[in-house]
Amino acid sequence: MMHESDQTIEVLQPTPTQFSQEEIDENFRIHSEIDIVFILRGIMQTNSLITLYPNYENDFILTSIIAIDPDKKEMIVDYGTNERNCQKALQSKSLVFVTTQNRVKIEFVCDQIKKIQYKGENAFAVNIPQSLLRIQRRNHFRISTPIVKPLKCVIPITGKDTTSKAEVALLDISCGGIAVIDQHPIINFDPGIIYDNCQIALPKIGTINAAIQVKNTYEITLRNGQNCMRAGCQFIDLAANMEAMIQRYIIKQEQIRKIK
Repeated sequence: MMHESDQTIEVLQPTPTQFSQEEIDENFRIHSEIDIVFILRGIMQTNSLITLYPNYENDFILTSIIAIDPDKKEMIVDYGTNERNCQKALQSKSLVFVTTQNRVKIEFVCDQIKKIQYKGENAFAVNIPQSLLRIQRRNHFRISTPIVKPLKCVIPITGKDTTSKAEVALLDISCGGIAVIDQHPIINFDPGIIYDNCQIALPKIGTINAAIQVKNTYEITLRNGQNCMRAGCQFIDLAANMEAMIQRYIIKQEQIRKIK
């Protein structure tokens, strides 16, 4: 039963995800405070609707983030419309927040809550979570990389006696993988080949270190009219902190493009 208000809400509410603890910790959980605050700010800036479940129960509160204070490790969220559910939240030990960002499910738990006045209105003050789940199983959002200064993937090439490095330009990137221009004389982009310890420097964010597997190749025409081969590569067991860095890069690029 949905009890946020006395009126029927014809919206599919996201619910807490059921995973084993091992699966959550290995694949989806983010612990970096910088990344957590960055994601929460993105949710706040888009005014995304958040569903709050007190103690993982069926009753919920529809809310949104209205302010974040990293120094106090606190954020302010809207007060609910159903006073009974708000009182239940104030007495809860676990507050489960569920929302989406760029088609990725976001879920986190807070264990401190209080009722405050914010700009003359009732609001909740809760602690910034110590960890956060980003759950994206399919269809990663992909963004084209800059043309003038494209991202580069540095791939180690191991020979019989030496190891060298080769650079290839990226055409696009997502949390699932990359597309690169296949025109390097040394690198073989036949489907199935795996390259370990590849590095991609994301400006002002950090460097991704990951293994990639070539999934497909085909001919394309670039914007300048040049024909070349495109190789689609998938990340293998990408760490959660690396995925968060890619997500931050994608969000920043989208913000830049909207300004232009």
